[in-house]
Amino acid sequence: MERKNINRQMAQEAIRFLDAHMLDATPTNYTFAYLYLTGANGWLRKAVDGIIEGGVRLAQKEVDGLMELAPGETGHGAAASSMATEEEHRARLRLQMLSFSDLTAQAISSAGSFGRDLAQRADMIGGASDLGGLVAAMLERTAEMERRLAETRLETERLRQDLDAARDDATRDALTNLPNRRAIDRQLRLFAEQGTQIALAFCDIDHFKSINDRFGHAVGDRVLKVVAETLSATMDPHIVGRFGGEEFVVVLPQVDAETAFALVEKARAAVSSRNMRVRDTDEPLGQVTFSAGIALCRNDPEAALRQADDLLYEAKNSGRNRTIYKVAA
Repeated sequence: MERKNINRQMAQEAIRFLDAHMLDATPTNYTFAYLYLTGANGWLRKAVDGIIEGGVRLAQKEVDGLMELAPGETGHGAAASSMATEEEHRARLRLQMLSFSDLTAQAISSAGSFGRDLAQRADMIGGASDLGGLVAAMLERTAEMERRLAETRLETERLRQDLDAARDDATRDALTNLPNRRAIDRQLRLFAEQGTQIALAFCDIDHFKSINDRFGHAVGDRVLKVVAETLSATMDPHIVGRFGGEEFVVVLPQVDAETAFALVEKARAAVSSRNMRVRDTDEPLGQVTFSAGIALCRNDPEAALRQADDLLYEAKNSGRNRTIYKVAA
């Protein structure tokens, strides 16, 4: 379990690096991120640092060029061996398998065709004992190669699934299973690049600290789950994410402010109507509510988040359990 967690953490760090530079999580890019983050290739680390200094984002063509120019690690074997742990070595082998996955699939296909051709020609050779024995040996070797390549393909597919799981973990809140802040930020950037107008709702549970102080964090966590489930159900199919703490964000593409207001009010009423009790004692929690602010956004998600946050606190200062929005001029 510990080894799996270490590999998962490394995968998450590599994915975060790729997402920060808007690079696809291909096997080559993943290997590039691993080599840079671990410093396994000193030349590559220095070259990348020189490019990204000052917040410059890497381009795919730069990654491809660096991977072609990067010197091998042969000269650094002794130093790397003295510093790297067994887990890092195993992770490196897994990364290599991911990089060769496409080649493996092609090799399996070629080997299969080769084996079938040899089998057909063996029937034709028949009586020539020397040639027949040679073909039989070649067929046996081909079958063994097919078996080994098939095993490699299965292992590669399992590693791909692990990588997909790590990527999903990196963009999902563990408690509520909603998209996390990182996932929301990425979605907002995508909408901004596409020029899609969105309504952005910032929601915050009222008096949440008092719930934690009075009933404990376990109860507070259950309240977060209930609010998350209610928001997801009432706002479907729109995107609901946990932004942090007791804050949630709802992203409503191609929805105007008035429509967004009506949907958030429906969700707010659904939450406030829940009759929540402490599971262990059946003690009532009292009414759980949230306040919300709604802003419109087309090409500046950060500005829209700030405006929605300002409107949220305006709702808090106006008595809580309400939604405030402003129509763009």
